[in-house]
Amino acid sequence: MNQIDAMTEVSSGFRLGPTERKYRRLEVPGFVGDLADGKAVLGGVVADISLGGFKITTRRKSFAADRHAYTAILTGGGNHYRLLAKPCWRRAGSGKDNIQIGFKILEAPWEWVQLTMNQPGQ
Repeated sequence: MNQIDAMTEVSSGFRLGPTERKYRRLEVPGFVGDLADGKAVLGGVVADISLGGFKITTRRKSFAADRHAYTAILTGGGNHYRLLAKPCWRRAGSGKDNIQIGFKILEAPWEWVQLTMNQPGQ
């Protein structure tokens, strides 16, 4: 084992999460989300979640993601989570007309905290 592998523990299969994030993101297959701004509702697939945010992929490139706060309903595992979130970033997704949007959670129910803190790897 070389010195870099020993320091990062890559060779053992153990890796720490990204250090630039406050909370580790978890992939959540089967999660979908709806975002409402008071005028329209936009649906998409939730790619990952954390205690403080989530990433959603949608097919509507015209979605500006410029409002300060959106009501988000995320659904997965037979549960619904109503969150208040604001967009942090937006970029092109993989595929025609796809966009990815990262949201910071402003308000979340206790069930959301339990979901994100009780996932394997947390």
